[in-house]
Amino acid sequence: MTATAPYGTWPSPVTPESMTGGQVVLSEVRVDGPDTYWLEGRPAEGGRQALVRHDGSTARDVLAAPWNARTAIHEYGGGSYAVAGGRVVFSHAGDGRLYRLDPGAQEPVALTPEGPWRYGGLVLHDDVVLAVREDLAREPEPADELVRIPLDGESAGVAEVLFGGTDFVSRPAVSPDGRSLAWVVWDHPNMPWDSTRLLRAPLGADGLGEPQVVAGGEGVSVAQPVFGPDGALWFVSDASGWWLVHRDAGDGPVAVHDVEADHATPPWVLGVHDLAVLDADHALVHWWEGPGQGLGVLDATTGDVAISSDGGAFHDSLVAAGDGEVALRRGHVDALPAVVRGPAAGPYRVLATSAPQALDPGYVSAAEPWAWTDSAGLDVHGLLFRPRHPELVGPEGERPPLVVMVHGGPTSRSEAGFSSAVHFWTTRGFAVLDVNYSGSTGYGRAYRDRLLGQWGVIDIDDCVTGARSLADAGVVDGDRLVIRGGSAGGYAVLRAMTTSDAFAAGTSLFGVGDIAALAQDTHKFESRYTDRLIAPWPEGEEIYRDRSPVHHADRLHGELLLLQGDADLVVPLAQAETMAAAMRAAGRDVELTVYEGEGHGFRRSESLIDAYERELAFYRRVLALGA
Repeated sequence: MTATAPYGTWPSPVTPESMTGGQVVLSEVRVDGPDTYWLEGRPAEGGRQALVRHDGSTARDVLAAPWNARTAIHEYGGGSYAVAGGRVVFSHAGDGRLYRLDPGAQEPVALTPEGPWRYGGLVLHDDVVLAVREDLAREPEPADELVRIPLDGESAGVAEVLFGGTDFVSRPAVSPDGRSLAWVVWDHPNMPWDSTRLLRAPLGADGLGEPQVVAGGEGVSVAQPVFGPDGALWFVSDASGWWLVHRDAGDGPVAVHDVEADHATPPWVLGVHDLAVLDADHALVHWWEGPGQGLGVLDATTGDVAISSDGGAFHDSLVAAGDGEVALRRGHVDALPAVVRGPAAGPYRVLATSAPQALDPGYVSAAEPWAWTDSAGLDVHGLLFRPRHPELVGPEGERPPLVVMVHGGPTSRSEAGFSSAVHFWTTRGFAVLDVNYSGSTGYGRAYRDRLLGQWGVIDIDDCVTGARSLADAGVVDGDRLVIRGGSAGGYAVLRAMTTSDAFAAGTSLFGVGDIAALAQDTHKFESRYTDRLIAPWPEGEEIYRDRSPVHHADRLHGELLLLQGDADLVVPLAQAETMAAAMRAAGRDVELTVYEGEGHGFRRSESLIDAYERELAFYRRVLALGA
């Protein structure tokens, strides 16, 4: 028997405490023979990334606290550890150095000295580790180099530079015989999903031979090189307009299939694995279709795919485990992600989950695809999650409030898998629209490139028209619309609230208020990102000013909450402080909360709990929920 209660006031088992104390973030799945490794981001341990090993029967921490297997290279990190033969090499977040942990050893041994370096994209081969090294002491900006570091301990501190000279280096791959190296490079003002080149060179004791361009170039994004057991080089390329799998078996690179579906994610971090080569002619791949993903084994000789019998809502960290097995992170519509392993075609066995218990099915709101046309008549995509509670419904004739969620990037994507961040709202009686606005990944290059020159315009229109499409359809209450987002999503919040009257309230988490200031004061990886998204700086200064919410605070419609970390190097604290000051100068109230020690994305339990509680109370007050 269900009872009636106002939307937005329902009691929920998805509490901030349950989301932080009882959940972990799984990432970077790797294998070493029968053993499977992964990282667990633990809010309850101050955001520490613990390295975990599963030996086939039991999972145990490889590194005890305070060891923290995380790298801040390019600020977003990735590829923070590698394992082979029971030996682990990892980057420790405490000092940015690389450490080696041998089988049976109790304490890691330092491989690199203290200094202005960060390492990522780690690869072990024989008695060396290959890595991308970021030198923060270089002027006028940090330098990327491909380095080789011996593991013998006696040579600690000696890093041999194999390659440099491009603005960015990513993801080395070593051939099985150790005689060939492949890696990806790009230069300003490109991002790695714009224009990159895949290089390959002979590798010997004396270093690298002359690099040759395998694929890529202007207007083509190549990524994720990996060698097959026969020495063929596999990678993904969007030369066709879609990220597809390619292979170079010695006669030049060719696409091994011809479909209209993205098979890779934008390489924001080093060490992404979107394909796992199984043998000379087969690879496990995943792709986006509709609101979810597909998973299967691709036959490079025919282009055919054998669909996995054990798929999910999304999949990532695909790695080959040998003997026909694979390991990956898998998400479902009704449960948090899990690390799984098994035959490539399935079924998989679960090794670890993000939380010990799944949410009662009565509370689960499954993603529904929601599409609409924006003001320019272009199709836009999103995911709709309706309010869901096993014991409560809203009052008859009342429609629920809507939370519009805007992902970051902006070249990212919202997935259809179960998310506690979504169910925090839906179990309380809110509807959620997770917008995959123009510029998002998973819909091909043309959809992604819509945002070029239009950041702060078309993406904002997509969010506004998406919210209104749900109100017009009678799904939500058009007078109770709120919008929230972090980073680029936070910018979308501020921009939407200063250019439209659609939203009654908004929450910007480490969002951009002054994009001109961002262009002049951000980290190297994104320092030229806005050149393509908006206009070259400083030539486009007037455009930057026009699209910066800080200059239009007097036009802001609704009430605003700002949440920010004081150690954020991507979107510095000054952005939130300047926006708050502009609001007050315009005679407007604004709430700004700063979390000490937090960077670009909150990791600590106390920060996350306060942020969720503060945001919920904010919406309930502004929307007069339950009044």
